[in-house]
Amino acid sequence: MNSFELDIFSLFLQASFVVQLVMIILLFASVSSWWVIFERWTTLSRTKKDIFNFEKYFWSQKELDNVFKNISKKHKKIGLEQIFFVGFEEFNKSKSLNDAKKVMDITISRHEQVLENKLSFLSTVASVSPFIGLFGTVWGIMNAFGGLAQLTQVSITVVAPGISEALVATALGLFTAIPALISYNWNVSNIDKILKNYLNFSEELLIILSRKN
Repeated sequence: MNSFELDIFSLFLQASFVVQLVMIILLFASVSSWWVIFERWTTLSRTKKDIFNFEKYFWSQKELDNVFKNISKKHKKIGLEQIFFVGFEEFNKSKSLNDAKKVMDITISRHEQVLENKLSFLSTVASVSPFIGLFGTVWGIMNAFGGLAQLTQVSITVVAPGISEALVATALGLFTAIPALISYNWNVSNIDKILKNYLNFSEELLIILSRKN
């Protein structure tokens, strides 16, 4: 007695061209989304570490001028370093807290754009992949039942391969969408926390600068 064994590669080869195309699109989307997931995780983890290190350094210093001089020596300023640098520099030039706040807000907005980079891709993959997989499933089932019309006798062994290749498309759609959705929500939550840290620091800096004014 022969038993039906699930072999995704064989199902792919036996599937119709449309279902094969759906599977290829979903596999490409899955690989791409995993690359974005890893890149975003690395970026946000590094950003949170930079925030912690700078705040630890900043609050251990007594003179803002010394902090400014040390940061100005750096070729590349990131995160809170850049927010502090532009705010303190503008305040020294204009002696205006309002102007310092404006340049820091602009800098925070630019950082927000960088942090949200590629999130739209994850959102698109998470929302579209299940529907692409469902399309492949519907198409595969249509082909499977269309072929049954030409047979005089129908058994589960005849129907199973066609149904299986169709359902694989849905499984791939979910396999692609679920990690993308989880990563998207994780990124949104962490970006919100990072931006709150930026805004809180800028407000604290303005309070400190107001005492010098």
